[in-house]
Amino acid sequence: YKIMQDACYQLAEYADSVGARFAVETGPETSADLKKFLDSLGGTKGVGVNLDPANLVMVAGDDPVVAVHNLKDYIVHTHAKDGIMLDPDQSPTEVYHAFAIGGVDALNACAGFREVPLGEGQVDWNRYLSALRECGFDGFLTIERECGDDPTADIVKATEFLKALI
Repeated sequence: YKIMQDACYQLAEYADSVGARFAVETGPETSADLKKFLDSLGGTKGVGVNLDPANLVMVAGDDPVVAVHNLKDYIVHTHAKDGIMLDPDQSPTEVYHAFAIGGVDALNACAGFREVPLGEGQVDWNRYLSALRECGFDGFLTIERECGDDPTADIVKATEFLKALI
């Protein structure tokens, strides 16, 4: 923890010095845990969050709307991705360890969750987008589709889905 904290602090200081932000992505930890970690970096604005609502749902079992409110001071970007948690007893540590060793293929083979086309998972997009607006986020939502039989068609569908909501 201390090694990661020191590394992120150094990255944040450098980002501050050049007017940039280094963004960590939400993943195996809950938004409350990530907020505690980010708060421990001394209030620097050089580190932010790429909020991935699907990762929160699929792996951490966290509510993306709660995450927006928890991390509102840090959000610099968000993914538009959806998913379903299949096994609430899965270990986020094991999931990300498998990913570190086997890459996207190992992640996609995980039995604990499934990434699905946007709008077909457990992310409540109306509430999520409303929470982003309430917290003053006016940045980009980047469609991310890491698997599926036809990712290109899923991205087109995601674009249409988001246009209908925004």
